[in-house]
Amino acid sequence: MTGDDGQLEAVRVYVMLNDGGPLVFDAGSHLHSTQIMSELHELLGQTAPAYVFLTHTELPHTGNIKAILDTWPDAKLVVSSAILPHVELPWWVREDQVLYGYPGSVESYGGREIAFLDGILKDQPGTHWMYDAQTQTLFTADAFGYLMPSDADTKFDDELPDGIPVSWLRDYHASAFRFLPMCMGAKVSADMDKILNKRPVSVLAPTHGNAIRATVPETIRRFHQVISEICK
Repeated sequence: MTGDDGQLEAVRVYVMLNDGGPLVFDAGSHLHSTQIMSELHELLGQTAPAYVFLTHTELPHTGNIKAILDTWPDAKLVVSSAILPHVELPWWVREDQVLYGYPGSVESYGGREIAFLDGILKDQPGTHWMYDAQTQTLFTADAFGYLMPSDADTKFDDELPDGIPVSWLRDYHASAFRFLPMCMGAKVSADMDKILNKRPVSVLAPTHGNAIRATVPETIRRFHQVISEICK
C-alpha cells in the first residue's frame, strides 16, 4: 500500500517450508489476495500449508484467510488465546479449524517448535508474536515495521546501503502506534529487551516490512532510538 507521500507500507506473508507441512505466518490482506495466492501456489506447488499463524485479527493480517481455507480446507489457524473467536474471526471459520496459542508456551507444529510470546508493541489486545528456534526467527507483527520508498519494496536490509534507516522506522512507528507519545520510552525499550535478550534472534520478521536478516543488532539499536524520540 502506497500513501500520498509515496511511502510504501508492505504487507508480508511469511512461509516456512517445513518437512512436516509448511507453516504460514499471517494470511495477508484481501486487497492483495490474487497476488498472494499466486505466489503461494508457485512456492508450495502441490503441498498444502499445514498451519496458518495469525499474529492478530486486523485485515492486513487476516483478510486473505478465506482464500487460503477455500484452497486448503485442512489447514489449521493458530490464533492468540486472547481473541474472541466468534467476534474477531469471520463467521465462516469453523471451530475445528482453530487452534489456540498461549503466551509463554512452546508447541510443536509439523515437528517444528514454535514459542508464543505476548507482543510488546501491539494495537490489539490479543496480539502475540511467534518464535522459531530452528531459524531463530521472531515474528513481530506490527513491531519493527517500516515505511519505505517503492524502489525498496523487494530489498532486504543487507541489500540497502545502510540497512533500515532510522527515518523509515520512525515514520512507521509514529503512524502505527499513535499512543506511543503517551508512553515511557525507557519502559518500552526495557520490556522489548527482555524479549530480545531471552533468546537468540537472527531474523526479525515484521508484517509491515521485509525480514531483517543481517543487521538485527543495529536495527534494534535504531528501534530504541526511535522509541526515545517518539515517546515523551
